[in-house]
Amino acid sequence: MKEFIRFAVPVVFFIIGWSTVSGQDIHYSQMYSTPLYVNPAFTGNHSCEYRAGVNYRQQAASFTVPFETYTAWGDTRFSPKFLRQRGWFGIGGHMYYDNAGDGDLKKVQGMLFTAYSQGFNADNSLYGSLGVGVGITNRSLNPGNLIFGDQWDPNLLEFSLGKTSNDLLNIQNSSIFYMDFNLGLSVHHLVNDKWMYEVGGSISHINTPTESFFGENNNKVGRKYIGHATFQVILSPYFLIKPEIYFITQQNVQETIFGANLVYNAMDLKLIGGLWHRLARDIIPVLGLEYNKFTMLFSYDVNVSTQRVASNYQGGFELSLVKRFCSRTSTKRQPCKMLQF
Repeated sequence: MKEFIRFAVPVVFFIIGWSTVSGQDIHYSQMYSTPLYVNPAFTGNHSCEYRAGVNYRQQAASFTVPFETYTAWGDTRFSPKFLRQRGWFGIGGHMYYDNAGDGDLKKVQGMLFTAYSQGFNADNSLYGSLGVGVGITNRSLNPGNLIFGDQWDPNLLEFSLGKTSNDLLNIQNSSIFYMDFNLGLSVHHLVNDKWMYEVGGSISHINTPTESFFGENNNKVGRKYIGHATFQVILSPYFLIKPEIYFITQQNVQETIFGANLVYNAMDLKLIGGLWHRLARDIIPVLGLEYNKFTMLFSYDVNVSTQRVASNYQGGFELSLVKRFCSRTSTKRQPCKMLQF
């Protein structure tokens, strides 16, 4: 525990303490199911040769046109001979599509990731990782579906959709592209055959790209900072618990997600149940299973924020599918030493 505090406290509070600028990103409740989106340093940090996943999230369906997000991602790792199994590289990529609201405000991003990990002790049970991501983002909308304030008719007490808005005339381009850069660090420690921990942080939109449909140069995508910490503890031959916490801050908006998943090992099948909380906003139950290194998880956000008057406690549901592809046999000193359960 002392070793965890020594690593976790400086990393998490350093990330949280940084200032932010404008812009907000998509978010997931199952942060642990979107590793490359959380931190580029996670690229190639798993116990198998290959890993791939897909995620789907829908939210705000109870009081507006649903916001939908789709993500597909994958990564692999390799250890060149000259590193003598003391270090390894990871490469991967993700693509996500997000569609929000009546105006079909879309965000499509493709990003490539690479990471380098270095073992700090003889069996690589303690290692650190540095990862970077480079990608391109497209933002688009359908102006014809938008309604503006100057289309309001005070006499009829309704919006006059036949009246052209001045704001609509100011839109110069309904589809824009920009480059994006991410950076992340993490420390992983397998303390013994019963428990491990992992802490880290990442910065997205390092270059603060310009994002404007009106041709303005001062509308920047704000840097996003994530600090995270994870435990995995084997309670018995049948039970493993995974508590985690994530701090996200962007454009002076903070989000905290914490909770745990409990895994029951029933021979070849693992049953998963969890409970999470997005601070002051959502309670998030999780159910899932793992079989033959294929994991499926379903979660639902029960909205308990002040929006519950409009949402009637309905939030968003989320589905994730992750598959790991393994063939390596275990060695005493291998890249990316993980907890075995």
